[in-house]
Amino acid sequence: MNATDRALTEQNRLFQGMDFTSVEYMLEHCSVRSLDTGESLLQPDVPNHHLYLIFEGKLSVHLAAQESLEHATLGAGECVGEISMVDGKLPSALVVAAEPTRVLSIPRDTVWSLVDHSHEIARNLLGIVTGRMRNDNRALITSQDKKKQFEHQAYVDALTGVHNRHWMVDAFPRALHRCELNRSTFAIMIVDIDHFKRVNDTYGHLVGDIALKTVAQCMAESFRPHDLLVRYGGEEFAALFSDTDLEQAKAIAERLRNRVADIVIQHEGISFQVTVSIGIATQQEKKLEGLIGEADQALYRAKELGRNRVVIFS
Repeated sequence: MNATDRALTEQNRLFQGMDFTSVEYMLEHCSVRSLDTGESLLQPDVPNHHLYLIFEGKLSVHLAAQESLEHATLGAGECVGEISMVDGKLPSALVVAAEPTRVLSIPRDTVWSLVDHSHEIARNLLGIVTGRMRNDNRALITSQDKKKQFEHQAYVDALTGVHNRHWMVDAFPRALHRCELNRSTFAIMIVDIDHFKRVNDTYGHLVGDIALKTVAQCMAESFRPHDLLVRYGGEEFAALFSDTDLEQAKAIAERLRNRVADIVIQHEGISFQVTVSIGIATQQEKKLEGLIGEADQALYRAKELGRNRVVIFS
């Protein structure tokens, strides 16, 4: 080993806090390996029996299940291969050179001899392994957080903040099934903002969006925590009320209708009010599609009768 490589070896994390000269002789038969950009050092399907100390360059780590995504980058002074070298199992990652890289390859038997010889090396190796595990745990937590964020984005309407129709397809049938098992009453409500096209044509879509958010917020505040609310499409919203009979559903709808009618929507000197028409269907129909269809018919009837009213399907 030349003087430059000796200095790089001594500076590696594996030998921190110890007298390197006491173990230098154990590395006499270790080889230095040069990697071209893109060349693999570790592969998930190839057994590994070495610990690699990085002299120069960078290694890119890709988890076996996500080889198209970079998991981590390792540089000079760091190690790689320690986990598969210790447990004797296949590597859990694909490790490739991100640029021309040189590493010192230490066989497993030599690693264990170093550990037996020096408590400092044993502690350093343990620190390297646990550090890698901590980093992987943080990456897992980050991945789970991103997954939750993606799920939230998939099921929540970005404009109004209430759930969207995609979420409804799963949540409403499950709620109806629970009502059926518990033999409890329920009701479906479809709410439509009256003359919403006129709002957009008169004040513009930005103000129309404000009106949508205002009505959605009013609905969310008017309903009970266990009631289900979604933006059904455009200016329409759908709600499912469990443990609710016909008279209770009508009372909820009338209260909502009055609250919306009392709201004054304001934006940059513009001031106006909107009303809603509401159609209600109860448990005469067991299927979600049928209930939505009945509530839609009741809503259509409410509009025929002049809007700003509640109609129950019969």
